[in-house]
Amino acid sequence: MDGPCHFAGDDGFPAVDWTLTASATRLLGLLNGISGALPLATWRPRPLVRARERMARALGLGEIRLSGTMPSGHTGTLMPQRMYFVDDAHAVIDGVDLGRPARLTENPRIGDVTLPARGVLAIGQAAWEILDPAEYGRTRRETARDL
Repeated sequence: MDGPCHFAGDDGFPAVDWTLTASATRLLGLLNGISGALPLATWRPRPLVRARERMARALGLGEIRLSGTMPSGHTGTLMPQRMYFVDDAHAVIDGVDLGRPARLTENPRIGDVTLPARGVLAIGQAAWEILDPAEYGRTRRETARDL
């Protein structure tokens, strides 16, 4: 996977220039095939989520937590279906160079959810609890129409 992305600074958002090169090892390719074939229901049992976290640790991603509580109080789970290691990347936001990817000794966190300690491109889904009863009801009605 290799290619540049450019997002113009429209509607008050900053301009982003980003080039990324990512690849999969044989093991990661095998895991991507398995993960993509598993039903979403396999993300509910805590032991299966923990097994995926241990696998991520074995892949060199550090102490990953795929589920937890965000600073907003929402709890949920990140559910990557395919992952690729970032080999190289370069990003500039509104003319400011963000530097190159680094491998960290500690995983960065958002609330209780730890992120990878090395660059990873993940494609998948996430599920977060809706705390506001009105928003929950509206979301249920809107998604029921889509079924």
